[in-house]
Amino acid sequence: MDPTPHHGQAVSLRWLALFGGLALLALALRLPQLAERPMHTDETVNAYLVGQQLEGGAYHYDPQDRHGPALNALAVPVARLLGAHSFVTLNEAMLRMTTVLMGALTVFLFLPLVRAFGWTAVAAALLWAIAPLPLYYSRYFIHETGFVAMTLAALTGGIRAALATSPACRLGWSLFGGVALGVLLAFKETAVLNLAALGLAALVATWPVLRTQWRPLLACALGGAAVAALVTLVFYSWGFTDWNGPVDFVKSFVRFTARAGGEGHEKPWWYYLALLGGGKSGAVWLALTLVGGWQLWRHGGWRGHVLIVYTVAVFGIYSAIPYKQPWLALGLWLPQALLVGWLAADLLAHRRFVWLGLAAAVLLALLARDVRMRVFRDSYGERNPYAYAHTSPDVLHLAARVEALAQTAHTSNAVIAVVMKDPWPLPWYLRARHVGFWQEDQDPGPADFYITNAESPPQLQPRVQGRLPEIFGVRPNELLLLWPKNNL
Repeated sequence: MDPTPHHGQAVSLRWLALFGGLALLALALRLPQLAERPMHTDETVNAYLVGQQLEGGAYHYDPQDRHGPALNALAVPVARLLGAHSFVTLNEAMLRMTTVLMGALTVFLFLPLVRAFGWTAVAAALLWAIAPLPLYYSRYFIHETGFVAMTLAALTGGIRAALATSPACRLGWSLFGGVALGVLLAFKETAVLNLAALGLAALVATWPVLRTQWRPLLACALGGAAVAALVTLVFYSWGFTDWNGPVDFVKSFVRFTARAGGEGHEKPWWYYLALLGGGKSGAVWLALTLVGGWQLWRHGGWRGHVLIVYTVAVFGIYSAIPYKQPWLALGLWLPQALLVGWLAADLLAHRRFVWLGLAAAVLLALLARDVRMRVFRDSYGERNPYAYAHTSPDVLHLAARVEALAQTAHTSNAVIAVVMKDPWPLPWYLRARHVGFWQEDQDPGPADFYITNAESPPQLQPRVQGRLPEIFGVRPNELLLLWPKNNL
């Protein structure tokens, strides 16, 4: 029995209600304790950009490790709806609400795949709602959740276009996929890696009919590519108001090509396999992925070949690049969820309810334990592999200490000088104070407080001479020194 529905089966209100329930489940799991985890450095950089726009500043794309404008385009209106009007009035929950909503709404992007994969799409949507990796990074104010959502939308558009029985429907789904590709590039420039994997998967799927049907396939591909280019242009030019953005977008590939070498973030090729196979659920997850992938390759037809080729290609590309970050694994987790979902749908179709119930019970129980530990109980601990170079809660103590000392001095406008090469995330935690930021070779002048790395710059020594420093942790194995006036 084929675990996919008949091609003529329409998506009914029952399917819509089912996915609506899964979206509500995803939202309910992503909202608790949203503001408790300290802000990661990347989150604070994104927050600063949002704050500038809330205060009336114009958006300008910066290709130097800032990624695309799509996150800002979504976060600014969400923050305004929640009552923020400046960088100072922002808080953690306001910012993370954007990615929480994206994570919950991504559930609906699995819905069009019901036509192609039936209950596979339901199982994958359930895993997206409850699994620790998508749950964790949906609560992170970074680009990755939207990036993976648009990857899913692009994959969906391509598959639905191939299944379409009329030219109009085929063109419609091709344009849908093109819009998704454009927004995908607007989230992160590194989407070109995923595009290469998607292109290879599409080539494998269409190769048997390419000689006889190349004209309609080419028309759909060109239509989708044109829409993708237009959407990308709209975002990077910020609605055709800044034409330096598209130019910088093209230049950014030189920067990211250089960064692929590692720049201090080098990991072995098997890093992502170890990350996805870790925790209580990892070994079971990988085993179910392999079994589901084997079954999909044998019985899934061209749709199965698309997913398998994409899975292998995207794993190969990201594993071969020395530069690795744990949140990038979310893009590799996505096709795995579809492979595990296929296995669940296959067992259901063949009425192997005992095996289905056993596998589901074991996997869900282990996933629940990992969610408890990695998402909520130890969300920023050094033992949590998702919390990479994460901000220490000691930074909160630093901000509180500055406030207490300023109150002791009976001053509301204490001058704080931060002198270090990379001050983040301090601009976020000291945003309510009068703070200046200087590089280590610059003289900040007189200040009530100086904040430096553990080894303060030599030229600053005359400024801090006679002061007693207080030590705070900012990240694992990285310390900060607070130099208050002696009379404080």
